[in-house]
Amino acid sequence: MITRYVSRLIIRKLCHIRKISTETDKKIASVGIIVIGDEILRGEVQDTNSAFLAKELHNLGIELKKITVIPDNVNTISEEVIEFSKKYNYVLTTGGIGPTHDDVTFEGVALAFKEPLVLHPDLKQICIQFYKNENPSSMKMAYIPKSSKLHYKTKSGGKLRYPNVSIQNVYMFPGIPELLKKTILEAGSLLFKSDKKFFSKCVYCNLPEYEIVTELQQVVKEFPDVQCGCYPKLFDSSYKAKVTLESCCEELTRKAHARLLELLPAKSVVKDDTND
Repeated sequence: MITRYVSRLIIRKLCHIRKISTETDKKIASVGIIVIGDEILRGEVQDTNSAFLAKELHNLGIELKKITVIPDNVNTISEEVIEFSKKYNYVLTTGGIGPTHDDVTFEGVALAFKEPLVLHPDLKQICIQFYKNENPSSMKMAYIPKSSKLHYKTKSGGKLRYPNVSIQNVYMFPGIPELLKKTILEAGSLLFKSDKKFFSKCVYCNLPEYEIVTELQQVVKEFPDVQCGCYPKLFDSSYKAKVTLESCCEELTRKAHARLLELLPAKSVVKDDTND
């Protein structure tokens, strides 16, 4: 009986260790964003999509690794998609989806995966309903890479009017900010998954960053798994530096935050989110 009891304890212990190990070994999902458009490169239109996506993807526990801006060129799009697709779990493209001659994202992505463009019946009907005709330009958005998938579902159980189109790990979004935001807010959590979540804390100081370098270095040394960033604020009477602490472990982030508050000079902290 004693032997069996000890054996059960050992098994439970091993299972517990294995579970912890599994959780620790889980990697953060990575993403790369490809912004497509000559108008962005010429400065005619300001890119707001990548900033919005960075924040939303971060909230989903996905780490943004790189943002690149490229022209409306089929070969350039293809080359960038190939590189990003190999490096990151998810690739998001914005722009280049529409009825005009310079909307060539579908062509570029199809070339990257060596697939032809084919007319999708669902998209054909959507384009007919929207444009009220079947002209070649009206049908342009209905031709997508052959193995593409259409994503209609929203987190509320509804359906997107125009689905997101993806192939392998590449998800193609329109460049119009209002349309992109609508799709991400309604379906982003269904499209992009991560086993991790980011936990962050902020501290606002009335000292410039060069006066708290020693304290920051000490926190970085003691908590190597916590990302520490310091951002100066010029010409602001409320604070002079914002310090952020972030990791995928809530307890570790909390401890690093407490340690920073302990190290900083008395009365140097204007505001912090200890109770958040």
